Amino acid sequence: MNLIKNTKKTGGRDRPPYFFNTMLYYLCLCLFLSLVSLSINLFVKDCFAQAAQDTMIDERIVTGTGEIINKNVALARNTAISQAFLKAVEEYVIHRLKLQDMASSFQRLDEEILSKTKEEIQDYQIISEFSTDRYVRILMKVRVNKAILERKLKKIELRTLDARQIDVLFLVSEKREGSSAIYWWGDPTNQTSLTQTELFLSQTFENRGFRVINRSFFPPEESYDEGMLHFNLTDEAAVKWGRLLSAQVVIAGEANLYSKSKASVFFKAIKVIDGTVVAQGYRERTLNGGITDDQSAIELAISSWANDMISYIIDAAQPTQESLNPIIIIIKGFKEFRDFLNFKEFLKTNFPEIKSVLERRLEKGLVKLFVELKGDPKGFAVKVLNHSKSGFSFEINELSEQGFTLVIR
Repeated sequence: MNLIKNTKKTGGRDRPPYFFNTMLYYLCLCLFLSLVSLSINLFVKDCFAQAAQDTMIDERIVTGTGEIINKNVALARNTAISQAFLKAVEEYVIHRLKLQDMASSFQRLDEEILSKTKEEIQDYQIISEFSTDRYVRILMKVRVNKAILERKLKKIELRTLDARQIDVLFLVSEKREGSSAIYWWGDPTNQTSLTQTELFLSQTFENRGFRVINRSFFPPEESYDEGMLHFNLTDEAAVKWGRLLSAQVVIAGEANLYSKSKASVFFKAIKVIDGTVVAQGYRERTLNGGITDDQSAIELAISSWANDMISYIIDAAQPTQESLNPIIIIIKGFKEFRDFLNFKEFLKTNFPEIKSVLERRLEKGLVKLFVELKGDPKGFAVKVLNHSKSGFSFEINELSEQGFTLVIR
């Protein structure tokens, strides 16, 4: 006790003054190194996770079956391979899109992607196969061509996004069995409630991103002409309604509800700016058990029509846009990560045709970039190679429509 009191009185210490400073320094250093180590581990895990995701999306193990007809085994084998290709592409699309996006664009997906699987396959390997008297079955490893698929999907997605800028007006009549047809434009000053047909149409189009015009916001009566009040509207009269109510597209036609379990619709979509019919069709639906808990016959008929026609409406209503080409650029030879960051900034600053640049994979001596590009990938590669501000000496190899490899010298 005397020693402690003496130390306090005299200001002396049991350890040299620098001891505690040294301990604090090492504690801070250890904490800093721990944080750096944690950051590196998280970064490496993220890179491996991204690489694993890329592999999962790129490569599929699928089976295919081909029926043997007239003892033609070769034809059955080709059928089995084609079926496997289709499965691989379908799995990629399902993984890539939401259910609602697939439903709204299913016809376009079939026309532009699912029916053209050969051009969307990068390479494949037959792992095993066997045949019976009736069929040939194969097990395959298939790698899809992501660049081509992403380019096609991007076009379809842009159509869906562009729907949010389209104003649509409904000029559709509804006729129930034993009753006269109902149509609002015969007496536009009489604010009648929405028919079942109008209600389902509004819900369907709003769910796809359209802006549905409220028909009760009618213009002054003197703006009408006699032809605009007729039950059977001409395309010209429908366009006049569209202009008065500031619509870009008018859906005109009729719905017939024959009973609780059967309904049909015939609608046409008219582009207001020039009066062209951009989509039209007839759909009919019958329910064996009458109205279900989920959907009625008229709702199913409207949904079927919309699923087939909306993508064409969006295409026609939107101004032409220059498409984006998703490409892969592989960069090799950087000695320091800072050099890569400088080069990435060089791309983003000097090439306005680039919309986005994203690192997809980082490995020792290699960086993989996903680039969204307006224009031709080959022409872009030449511009990069000949640009005076790159600050690097490099060459370009493996140039194709899917991208290229850039090698630092």
